[in-house]
Amino acid sequence: MGREGRRAGSNNSEGEGDRESSAADPETPESTDEEVESPGTSQMTFENGSDPADSPQEATNGDGGGISIRDRLQTESSGGVFANKDLVRSDTIIDEDRIVGRDDQLGRVVDNLKPVLQNEGIPDMLLSGPSGTGKSLIIHAVCKQIVELCESQDKTFGVLSINCEGPKTADRAVYRLVKAAADDLGVDPGVPQTGVSTDQKLERLYELMREYYDGVIFILDEIDMLEGPYQEAEYNSLIYQLSRARKLADFDGPISLTTITNYADFMKDLNSRAQSSYNPDDIFFDDYDANQLRSILRNRRDAFKPDSLADDVVPLVAAFGSQTHGDARKAIDLLRWAGELAERRGADTVIETDVRDAQEKYTENRKLRHISGISTQKKLSIYAVAATAHYAREHPEWIPAGPAFKTYQFIADTMDADQYSRETFVNHVTEQSTYGVLDFERRGKGRGRGVHMYFSLSEDPETIMETIREDSRFEDLAHEEATISTVVRERLKQFRSKN
Repeated sequence: MGREGRRAGSNNSEGEGDRESSAADPETPESTDEEVESPGTSQMTFENGSDPADSPQEATNGDGGGISIRDRLQTESSGGVFANKDLVRSDTIIDEDRIVGRDDQLGRVVDNLKPVLQNEGIPDMLLSGPSGTGKSLIIHAVCKQIVELCESQDKTFGVLSINCEGPKTADRAVYRLVKAAADDLGVDPGVPQTGVSTDQKLERLYELMREYYDGVIFILDEIDMLEGPYQEAEYNSLIYQLSRARKLADFDGPISLTTITNYADFMKDLNSRAQSSYNPDDIFFDDYDANQLRSILRNRRDAFKPDSLADDVVPLVAAFGSQTHGDARKAIDLLRWAGELAERRGADTVIETDVRDAQEKYTENRKLRHISGISTQKKLSIYAVAATAHYAREHPEWIPAGPAFKTYQFIADTMDADQYSRETFVNHVTEQSTYGVLDFERRGKGRGRGVHMYFSLSEDPETIMETIREDSRFEDLAHEEATISTVVRERLKQFRSKN
């Protein structure tokens, strides 16, 4: 079933053209100084500045000698603990006999989709609950079986699945659905990614459905991430259109719209139009407990060679998983990391120490580690935002870009560092949203009053500042707290008086 591998097993991501940051959206004329350019691409070079093309097969090791990259890649590894590492990758679609602790949810999804085999109508579904609780796993596992059974009846069931975290807008999401169908069917999408209306893309989607499919399920994972740049979230319009697709597309076969979200109260956020047309079977997935995680991990023991897992490994991974998150994906990743650590030390058995080292790797704050590694100017920009949040009297959740930029200018002067434009400052800050360091949004202030950018940090501002001050170039800022605090409060006061 090669086609199903494309349908239910991927998020059908496109090329770089669809990944452009929402920070590139234009501002209104009143605030063009806050416009953000998409970050430019950079050439990859070695540390000594040479072009990689000059040294296609060799890299220099720490002793000054050369190692052959090709020889190393082609050398068969000896030993190891894995037999089939794919089984401990959280994105692998597994067989139904490996699904554990989700009998009720699995039964409801099966019952909802079963009528498609008789060409009868199927309901819409909403799969909600915390991350890693089996939502995507179950819907794709069931769809895989539906596709195969339909093909045995000489029918074609389309599974058009996208992750809404990437598209950001309804228009891009519709294009991804068109692309998913085209890739599945091996035909040309028939519409460009840009330059045509959303309605034209929808019509092309409906055309592909009518021509090739006997039934269709739309799967919109992370649906709550499809917010768009406007006040009303764009998932409303997409849900409204797709929940009425059978009528709009003049499609004879069964259609289901299945949305997946971590947010239990997602339906409350829909506008009245979306709520009137989308009435899903709401199926909730709760956290896994330690016993369920232990069963899930035991069902994947064949990812490892016989006798390569010490007896206490699976219980310890399950215990860590249930104590910290109840997330099966992370528990599976933790088991894989433990195996990889065992291989790195040349062992043929995964032991408790490997699990504890892997857990330490997991709990290490990746966001702060990322901040430690960015360039000086980006650190300076993030420090200014964190300082504005930290020293503000009210400790607001959202920080206006204007006062943060003024703080950036003051800190740059204090450090005798280069100052960049407001546009570059905003670009440096919004780029960090890609790494989960912060969120940003634009807010209109009414007619003639412009649009302002706001930032919201995902980590404690003081912790971010302390992390950046570990860089020796920033350590003296610890002695400037009083002055920076005064600057922050004065700039915020001025901003509020004008707005």
